Amino acid sequence: MLVVKLSGKALHNEQALGALFGQLKAQGQQALVVHGGGVEVDQILQALNFTSTKKDGIRVSPREQMPYIAGTLAGQCNKLLQGVAIKSGLKAVGMLCTDYDLCTLTPYDPEYGQVASCQAHDTTLINLLLSKGITPVISSIGLNAQGELYNINADEVAAALAIAFHAPLVFFSDVPGVLDGNGEVIDTITEVTALDLMQSGVIKEGMAVKVKNALNVAHSSGAPVFIASIFDEQALAHLSTLRRIGTTLSA
Repeated sequence: MLVVKLSGKALHNEQALGALFGQLKAQGQQALVVHGGGVEVDQILQALNFTSTKKDGIRVSPREQMPYIAGTLAGQCNKLLQGVAIKSGLKAVGMLCTDYDLCTLTPYDPEYGQVASCQAHDTTLINLLLSKGITPVISSIGLNAQGELYNINADEVAAALAIAFHAPLVFFSDVPGVLDGNGEVIDTITEVTALDLMQSGVIKEGMAVKVKNALNVAHSSGAPVFIASIFDEQALAHLSTLRRIGTTLSA
């Protein structure tokens, strides 16, 4: 089993999504599919004349905006992905990251609004779904014990599940992997290599954050983490063998 995190342009291309889900079906690969949908949220908030801001890279999610943020992520984006998965021959179920206490939430400081971090808690439902050959499609929206909606970073949801299941994690976007100074994809990165590349400025800014997070997940899960492009046919074809998938990060 593996965890697949979809982000960026990976959510905007139904053909590429169909190729991914088709490969999961053909290879008989069990997967948890985790997604966000920041672009779609920006669009709906702008259309409703809401001001959308970010603090330390986190979307501030005021209570009055949460019905629209949740509707976009847990509704529009989740059902789009579930529909493509079903069309590709998978049995797919859309769900929140907190359904059946899969994850528990810890709210951020109130200045962030309805934003929380998450930790995997009860994997009973996921194990049952997987045993029935069902693919869970999990949004980064959650409910607390009082039934209040919260927005969670989708990378964090994917990381929490990968750690809980000790499962490989694949971050799919439109980026082919971590690039070296010549713009070529680096096949494998360890913590030592990553630190060297960061100090030399080869890995920087947003990719540096992503690499650090990926290495932390690999260390905690005991399984590799991959950064790859959903448009890379080779990466899709090797999901069952976990070889030649963008950049591999290991503890």
